[in-house]
Amino acid sequence: MRFNSALPQGTAEIEPDPYSRAGADSEETLELLYREYSDYLLLERGMAQGSIANYLTDIKGFCNFLRTQSQSIFTCQPADVRDYLISKQQQTKARSQAHWLTALRSLQRFFKQEGLRSDDPLARIDNPKIDRKLPQVLSEETVEAFLNAPDISTLQGLRDKAMLELLYATGLRVSELVTLTFSELNLMERYVLKKGKGGKERVVPFGQKTLEWLQRYIGALTETLPQTADGQLKQPPVYVFFSKKGAHLERQSFWAIIRKYSEQLNLCEMPSPHTFRHAFATHLLNHDADLRTVQMLLGHSSLTTTEIYTHVAHARIRRIYDKAHPRS
Repeated sequence: MRFNSALPQGTAEIEPDPYSRAGADSEETLELLYREYSDYLLLERGMAQGSIANYLTDIKGFCNFLRTQSQSIFTCQPADVRDYLISKQQQTKARSQAHWLTALRSLQRFFKQEGLRSDDPLARIDNPKIDRKLPQVLSEETVEAFLNAPDISTLQGLRDKAMLELLYATGLRVSELVTLTFSELNLMERYVLKKGKGGKERVVPFGQKTLEWLQRYIGALTETLPQTADGQLKQPPVYVFFSKKGAHLERQSFWAIIRKYSEQLNLCEMPSPHTFRHAFATHLLNHDADLRTVQMLLGHSSLTTTEIYTHVAHARIRRIYDKAHPRS
């Protein structure tokens, strides 16, 4: 992929030289850059459309800032990057600034690949320090209460029960859970095959209890769907978990489900749906799973992301030491 590949016929090729002049970025040139960069993120980085849109928003914000300073994205220097960070410190949190730097570092890799820049204005720019808050973790008793909260005498209650069981058993992201298809669910072997962030596939097993609730829910669901004379479904469903309208559940709908059972259980603080993913990871570590296994099950590309749970592992090590060492 070359930067000048999208130029209309009869237009002279864009060479790096025009970009050496401050303020040389025309609207046409920047739009071309945004399109080529989007293609790069999609085709070579395998990023989702939502992530690409966020990256572009960050890059466009920086380009707009540079134009007010009579600077160019193709020739900006570390001082320009620092000035922009300073301007953002009063408006955004450190995590947002870190996200912006990630997008810009990705753009610099694209520039280098395309031969548009050989230098890197971010080479000596450090990411802002982010205070990593420990995730809210539900106790095993609270999770058990949640799993037992739905009224399983109704189809909706069975659906909620099966969803909560599967969520806790697999640690799926809520977006992965509500869009789960039957092609991704293997009841015979008891696992879910899911593509996570960046299109990476992972296999997540689940237990016998979860299987039993899934089978009960799917059996009850099948009885409500139109069938042929010989008992075959006229139109097999694509998604496992349905809304009342027949489509897959939206994230907001699942939020409402969590809120409903939180109020039913009189919890002082309503957990987020993502809290069940934290509970999945934490309870695995509490029962002697290793961090690398938890990383693979969660679908984290880096162990660093999973290390937020190491406080659990350290607490477990301390308990084991105190119990096992003769002089503890």
